Amino acid sequence: MKLFIGIVAATIFLIGCSASTGSRYETKKETGKETSTEETKEVSEDFDITPYQTEIDIEVPPIATDKLPPDVWYGYGDQSSLNDRMIVGTSDGYRVQVLSTDDIDEANRVRAEVYEKTTRKEVYVIFEPPFYKVKVGDFTSKSEADNLRFKLNQLGYTESKVVQETVNLFE
Repeated sequence: MKLFIGIVAATIFLIGCSASTGSRYETKKETGKETSTEETKEVSEDFDITPYQTEIDIEVPPIATDKLPPDVWYGYGDQSSLNDRMIVGTSDGYRVQVLSTDDIDEANRVRAEVYEKTTRKEVYVIFEPPFYKVKVGDFTSKSEADNLRFKLNQLGYTESKVVQETVNLFE
């Protein structure tokens, strides 16, 4: 019985090794089919389009660089009251994280942009190794933070997200 199994295994091995791959690698000439050789030619352009180009002048309206009107941020407090507020304590709450970067200059630049665009006084650059994080606001409810995140998203800060942390309480 062992001899029979050995003969069968050797036969299968020899048949498997003797398979020809010649048909896969034959050229078209060997199979009897004609091959067509195409020559590649370089084409040079002799047409000059410059006399036919149209000059289009589009007036670009100037971009306003001043602060946004206060009614854009309706419901986020009066600016005059933000300057006079005192911190009376801290509590668990929410802030909107606008940026996380390892470059302090980029963090300060984004902080200045957000400060001007949102007219918010609570814009923080917090170092949490190894990143500098720009965070906005001191909210005790998540819905207020979500509203600010939505508005920051509309202003182009698409990476902004609401984070939970200890916030300042003002009088």
